[in-house]
Amino acid sequence: MILTRKQSAFTLVELLVTIVIISLLSAIVMPSIGKARDMANDVTCTSNLRGLGQAAGLYHSDNRDNYWPCRSVNTPAPGKVTYFWGSATDPVDPSASPFLKAYSGSLSTLWCPRMEWGDYVPQGNVSEPTTTYGYNAWCLDPPAWGRRTASGAPMPRKKRSDINDPSNLFVFADAAMYWAPGGVGVLQNSTHLEPVSGTWQQTPTTHFRHDGMTNALTADGSVDAYGPEGWKIAPAYKDVNLGFVGTSNIPHYDQ
Repeated sequence: MILTRKQSAFTLVELLVTIVIISLLSAIVMPSIGKARDMANDVTCTSNLRGLGQAAGLYHSDNRDNYWPCRSVNTPAPGKVTYFWGSATDPVDPSASPFLKAYSGSLSTLWCPRMEWGDYVPQGNVSEPTTTYGYNAWCLDPPAWGRRTASGAPMPRKKRSDINDPSNLFVFADAAMYWAPGGVGVLQNSTHLEPVSGTWQQTPTTHFRHDGMTNALTADGSVDAYGPEGWKIAPAYKDVNLGFVGTSNIPHYDQ
């Protein structure tokens, strides 16, 4: 007589119970993992901005307390343009930027991980990430906007000593821009931090990408998160989290 060993196996009910348990555990764990990732990205963003604050201090020390240009033409060569993040060439040359060159910075210090490369179209004639922080050139580099005094004279670039409320004035902040050529929406990074009022076209670029908040470096070197503070984000920009902090230029965008 041949003896056979009974084969043990999962029943259909046991398999279904196992699948349900795994699904429940995944539903519990995955949000926690996503939240932890977002928190890590937030820390990286604030760390980047603090590094830019240190770079600002070095630049001020070497340049008689002046703020840096947002945009320089015919730099580093005739017909070329250089922004605070480097040359608008392919590839980008960060060393062409007086600001980045001041502390041997790299482009990676200008990237917020909450705005990932591939989620937006790069601004300018480049094919690599440049900056996801906007520079407050409206206040700090008036020549970039062609701003003039009441007498009609060109406004000079600001000095650190010109800022009367440095703890509130933005230098850099999370930024992006949105427009819809031909009715197709395009999200881009933004070199400029648009003010609430004063420019020819009022399109918000302050990006509330940190769960409804924007991270900003202020002129005193501190970094904090800000909400819209009374500004109602226009419907056209609601889905992309673009708006302003407050309802007027003062104190965050101009002084």
